[in-house]
Amino acid sequence: MNVFRCVFFTLLLSKLLGCASKSEIPSIDNALNPMSAAPVNHFDNWKPKLTDAPEVPDLKATSILPVGNRLVEHQKTYELTDLVDLGMRSNPVTRNSWEQARSAAAALGIAEAQWLPVISLNSQGGYARYPFPAPGSAFSLKGESINSTVSMTWSLFDKTRSPKIDVATQQLFAANFSLNRTHQKVLWDIQRSFYGLLAAESRLEASEITLHQSVQNANSIESQFHKGLATQPEALLAIQDQAKAGYELQGARGSVMERQAELAESLGITPNVQLRTVTMNDVPLPKGLEESADSIIDQALTDRPDLAAKLADLRVKEAEIRKAEATYWPTIGFSGDAGWKQWSYQNATGSPGQTVNIGSPSTDAFITMNWNLFEGFAGTNGIAQAEANRNAAQAEFDALQLKVIRDVWKAYAEFKIAVRKREFAVAMLRAAERSYDAAKDTYAQGVATVIELLTAEKNLANARYTEIDSKAGLLQSAAALVYAAGGSADNSALASTSPQSVSNPN
Repeated sequence: MNVFRCVFFTLLLSKLLGCASKSEIPSIDNALNPMSAAPVNHFDNWKPKLTDAPEVPDLKATSILPVGNRLVEHQKTYELTDLVDLGMRSNPVTRNSWEQARSAAAALGIAEAQWLPVISLNSQGGYARYPFPAPGSAFSLKGESINSTVSMTWSLFDKTRSPKIDVATQQLFAANFSLNRTHQKVLWDIQRSFYGLLAAESRLEASEITLHQSVQNANSIESQFHKGLATQPEALLAIQDQAKAGYELQGARGSVMERQAELAESLGITPNVQLRTVTMNDVPLPKGLEESADSIIDQALTDRPDLAAKLADLRVKEAEIRKAEATYWPTIGFSGDAGWKQWSYQNATGSPGQTVNIGSPSTDAFITMNWNLFEGFAGTNGIAQAEANRNAAQAEFDALQLKVIRDVWKAYAEFKIAVRKREFAVAMLRAAERSYDAAKDTYAQGVATVIELLTAEKNLANARYTEIDSKAGLLQSAAALVYAAGGSADNSALASTSPQSVSNPN
């Protein structure tokens, strides 16, 4: 009978192991040879062994980039608000921050669960043989037994419980505020790359205009050369200017491709997805800024989510002090269980014995107390460590406040400079257009030289680029000011700024 039971349990164990997957069966290969999983040497690339192939991550299988690609509407002309909506839904950075916030929320639920009792079901069954040596006639009891118990433990008094919940609560606040700042960072990245793309496309358009003008001028000078009204060096100089314009056009096309890749990255899509966007001329300039630098700084110190997250981290460290101090108190709890024990046995003395079946309930209940009276000064050192961590968090919070003030002041100053640059860039473009028209007319009349015409053409091209860069710089500086102040996509008070009304930061 004993042999039969051993065979039965052996077959059962083999069946259970056979149903388990390979990942559920532990391996001891690395324990026997720890270096077998390491690279062979320091100068060759590591390659997985054939047996390791199923464990090697498959990057293509885990890629989520097509998720963002499927959200793109190819027939739609995207404005900034549309791109922001697309980026918020498809950028994996926002999902990462969101999942961290969800993890922190679950951690708070785990901490609050300490107020509730813990109920568990325990059951065991099997075969046992108990020998009882006795003078003259030894005997033993053997048989099957089943023990099932429902247990409950409940912490009634624990001073560390509330600080733990406070820690989890503040960590949740920090994670939520970090999510908000992540949204602002993604918004800022999209704005910056979007305005950069519009500027690159405008520069490409300006380069095409410049090339067209240089071709016209080269043809005109070549015609004058054939009539004997221009020299060969002047004709060659015009051809050189045309080639230079063509070279700059190719560079402008490459810049557009780079900016398209940057925008795709900020949106969370692949660069090969074509987006149709508005042009620089369709984007209006910001309107109306009444705040001073001091008022924007005050707003930033109130609204910046990363500052609020750092403050929540400081509150975590303060709760850690209370938790360390609570270890000096005892913990009081309740424990109890109720179950049923079933035992079937018989006497094994060499002769057939009578089988006895016993079944009985079992219950118990206790009030428990645990009080650590001395732990080798671990409690004192734990409080000292928590206080030091709190002071360090306070220093980090103070440093972040100074950084916020510096960021706002710098962004505000750059915005003011961008406004002034925009004004001078527009004036420069108008003057360059008039100068080129005058040089073209006077050259046609034989008054101006080729050098004067080509110089006016070059100055006009530079003025176009400067005007484009000034508008993109103004838009980016306004967005940077919103980001530094902790504004969001719908914060129009700072996003709508005007070149005509910029208050003095002093």
